[in-house]
Amino acid sequence: MTRKHLAQAAIALVFFTTNAASADQFAIRIDEPVSGASTRLLDTLNVREIDAVKINGDYYLVLEAKNEGYVEAYIFGQGIDAKGLYRLEADWTGSGLSSLPVEARGAFFEETTCEFCWN
Repeated sequence: MTRKHLAQAAIALVFFTTNAASADQFAIRIDEPVSGASTRLLDTLNVREIDAVKINGDYYLVLEAKNEGYVEAYIFGQGIDAKGLYRLEADWTGSGLSSLPVEARGAFFEETTCEFCWN
């Protein structure tokens, strides 16, 4: 492979990895369980529902989305009375976090700004 081809391959790799759609995981704190969103809403927002859990008396919806704005659109679209929004510091479904009891996973929630949350 010539230097020119190697350089082109490196540039292509950088381009595709920086423009790839990445997603983060979030938890929405709510007072009571809610039903899942329609497939149409999830597809439109490009949001994935991961889990619904109860931790220390609070209910949480765990989602995967591009950023907080998509989660807020989900909250608005579902008409959820959200109490807080948290970014997960670890992968909810990954081997490390999923091996912990659900109650211990709350330590990995980092509170973030939420325009549609009522504290």
